[in-house]
Amino acid sequence: MPLTSQHIDSKTVQALQKGDVRAFDELFRKYSERLYLFSKKYLKSDEEAHEVVQEVFLYVWEKRNELKPDSSFNAYVFTIAFNLVKKHFNRKARENKFMDEQLYLFLDASENLDREIDYKFLLEKVERIIDSLPERRKAVFMKRKYEGLPIKQIAAELSISPNTVENQLSAAQKHIQSELEKEKLGGFLFFSLFLAI
Repeated sequence: MPLTSQHIDSKTVQALQKGDVRAFDELFRKYSERLYLFSKKYLKSDEEAHEVVQEVFLYVWEKRNELKPDSSFNAYVFTIAFNLVKKHFNRKARENKFMDEQLYLFLDASENLDREIDYKFLLEKVERIIDSLPERRKAVFMKRKYEGLPIKQIAAELSISPNTVENQLSAAQKHIQSELEKEKLGGFLFFSLFLAI
């Protein structure tokens, strides 16, 4: 009666358990190409498929004392290969998730940075425009917008009427908005609440 492949493997595995390197080479020659084709079908990469084969046989060598000669060696090595392929996909999924998260954080950070830069630029521009206001108008505007003083108090401090305070504030606001619009600065409306009387 002819020997089956499993019976031949059983004898080879028994020799391998004793540390027979020729038995290891024999099993490698018999299964490496099939394992390579199996792995490549899923991984679509020569290099990664070869790595799987190397890892399978490294594992076989390290665990040679635990091998069961009566079990199917074929099923054993293909199960290891399958698990390695699965691990590869899980790792890729984790890496992709990590990359997606990093990209999201980077884009979010970039957007925040852009907003911060735009805000600072706009703020500096507004401050320069305020500095260019006539002294009285600038004083009224600063007391109202930066010190938060009521119109009547500003009028008393500067010895002018509340009506004049309101007119100066309105003129300052129009001037600032006009200057920002002139330079086509997007986002000048951002300051509409700040500038509102």
